[in-house]
Amino acid sequence: MKGIEQAATEKGYNIMVCFSNDKEKKEAETISVLTNGSVDGLLVSIAKETFEKGEFTHFKNLIQNNVPLVLFDRTHHSLACDKVTVGDVGAGYKATKYLLNTGCKRIGILTTPKHINVGTERLQGYEKALLEFGHTIKESYIIRVREEADIRTQIEKLFLQDIDAVFAVNEIYAAVAIRIAKEKNMQIPEELSVIGFTDGLISEYSSPSISTVVQHGFTMGKQAAEMLIQQIETNNPNKKPQTKVISSDLKIRESSKS
Repeated sequence: MKGIEQAATEKGYNIMVCFSNDKEKKEAETISVLTNGSVDGLLVSIAKETFEKGEFTHFKNLIQNNVPLVLFDRTHHSLACDKVTVGDVGAGYKATKYLLNTGCKRIGILTTPKHINVGTERLQGYEKALLEFGHTIKESYIIRVREEADIRTQIEKLFLQDIDAVFAVNEIYAAVAIRIAKEKNMQIPEELSVIGFTDGLISEYSSPSISTVVQHGFTMGKQAAEMLIQQIETNNPNKKPQTKVISSDLKIRESSKS
């Protein structure tokens, strides 16, 4: 949001922030209201329920009607519009490879259900690193967390396995995993290394602090807003959609071996 705000302010635009609460109907209704003469363009991170239902009609209508639109973070390949994403496959690969290089051999992953593209792509990176190091993919090490159910109960299932590391696709899953490990008297990072995703306040101020994949949210927001403003000001309906991929970095803290 800070990146979006900065780019908009620099160009003399104001922003309105709306939340879908990850509901497809709310997302579609909000888009309908906003495009009824209220705004010049839209920046959207797609709701999780929209992925689950596979219902992208409200976005396809925007594209068909040449409404300026940029998708960021959560995007979908079927939508022919500008996008700004993290290299999620590469991010999952980097995190898992780091754990492997520090001696971890039994790495579990806390990811999203299959219909959420960011979790699926981070899982692909995880699997790529394991295979590269000669490890097999164990389904029992893969926990697809459904957020409408109790998160802790689902994550506890991973601790039924003999794991020595956890890669979590967001920082909340990582924090829950660390709490469970501490309750089981597991020493972190000596007995269990943990790497999360998104370098937010949870990662920084948890005890131990959480190693994380930094996705550069400020840069993502700024680039997305700049792309949208360019669409608005050039007004070229024949422009080919482009996708900008922002590379990620690892920030190593107390929750993993260095």
